[in-house]
Amino acid sequence: MPSAIIQPTAAHTATVIFAHGLGDEGESWRAAISGDYDYRKPGELTIPAHLPHVKWIFPDAPEQAVTANFGTRMSSWFDISNLPLQPGQYLKKEFEDDESVKNGVQIIDDLVQAEVKDGIPESRIVVGGFSQGGALALVAGLGGRDWRTKSFGDENKLAGVVVLSGWMPLREKFKTRISPHAKSIPVLWGHGTADAVIYYKVGEVSVELLQDQLGIVKHNANDQLGAPGINFRSYERMGHASCKKEMEDLVTFLGSVIPQQQTPNL
Repeated sequence: MPSAIIQPTAAHTATVIFAHGLGDEGESWRAAISGDYDYRKPGELTIPAHLPHVKWIFPDAPEQAVTANFGTRMSSWFDISNLPLQPGQYLKKEFEDDESVKNGVQIIDDLVQAEVKDGIPESRIVVGGFSQGGALALVAGLGGRDWRTKSFGDENKLAGVVVLSGWMPLREKFKTRISPHAKSIPVLWGHGTADAVIYYKVGEVSVELLQDQLGIVKHNANDQLGAPGINFRSYERMGHASCKKEMEDLVTFLGSVIPQQQTPNL
């Protein structure tokens, strides 16, 4: 699976695997995280410079037919039958195809296992994503062996999960396929209040379902990022996009769950 990569500039001790949204490609998020699109003040660090020990992997989703777009083939982690996702629709029906969600999770899981083989334990790996990629990251990060079949997800625990403008897919099936570690994994969930693709309320309802049905803690907005449970952060007037404050929160979260480690003197 092709991937865009940002290599660490210090000793490699952690990895972030980040999945793009529907119809996009990994290179777009590599450029965004690298700061290619940003105006920065003199001396202001890029995200990779804040986290020099982290390797970033931005995989490309496979091309497949997407029902929501009239069967058009495009880069997609799984098939979905309706977009935009509005709260009334979300609670009435599941719009995601179960088998293709499993296939998408296996792509992420393969990348996780490749990092483990290279010496990075799962406890130092974060999975994240934007929009459809965020939904996939939630499944890959909190799902047990019914989804993460290759890594035996019930025995393994990732360092954290990042969901940006995403949702909980396969709502009814999700609660039966959860990892026993799900309650202890830190989750950063960011969503814009003006999102007209994955409505803000869908993000809120997803978190409420995780809290009420699965017992996952939802922290207060001012709580420290990186504790076990879900930190749900709202970004006023932000649409289906990201913003500087969200990226700052991402850096803080990653600095908490995969901090830079001191290498021993030889």
